[in-house]
This record gives sequence, structure tokens and C-alpha cells, in this order.
Amino acid sequence: MDIRLTSQQQDQALAIVAAWLGPKLGHDGPAPTGQDAAYTALGPMLNPEWDWPSAGPTPTILLEGGPADWAHDAGFELADQLRGIGVFAEPYAAYALCLYPA
Repeated sequence: MDIRLTSQQQDQALAIVAAWLGPKLGHDGPAPTGQDAAYTALGPMLNPEWDWPSAGPTPTILLEGGPADWAHDAGFELADQLRGIGVFAEPYAAYALCLYPA
């Protein structure tokens, strides 16, 4: 059986991470999201098919140039919130938070 996250779950996970990152990046509310935000280190983006080595396409939240080890911290600190929407998050690296069905 092939179980995948819905686009709604992916969007909800991005919103949760953006809300958590906002204050860490100096925003009064959630961090902006999308490619423009991620490319300028203002906030995260979602790549629904990020192809990291040996795993195949995986929904992933990406932000390079963000707070040090943000993906590791987010995976731990947001675990309960993400599990509430059926998502398990695991950092691939300090800049990439991979999303899986919980």
C-alpha cells in the first residue's frame, strides 16, 4: 500500500513550521513562505518532491541560511503539532525537514 501525505497536510505542516520560524527570523508573525522567501532566507518553502539521495521524492520543507539546525529543532519541538495533522517530520540536514505520514 502506497501511503502519501495529502497536499493539505503538506501545506498545514509548512504553516506550522512558518509560525514556529517567524520569531526566530525576526518576524512578528509567521515567516513568509515560498521560493522567493526561501531563496532570500526570509522563510521556508515546500518542495513536494524533493529528491534526496537514495530515498526518492519526499515532501520536504527547505530553508538555507535560516537559524542554525532549525530543521533538527523543528522536528523535535513541533512533533506533537505535526502528529496532530498526521505528519512525522525528520531532518535530512540542518536546512531540510522531510515529511512522512505519521
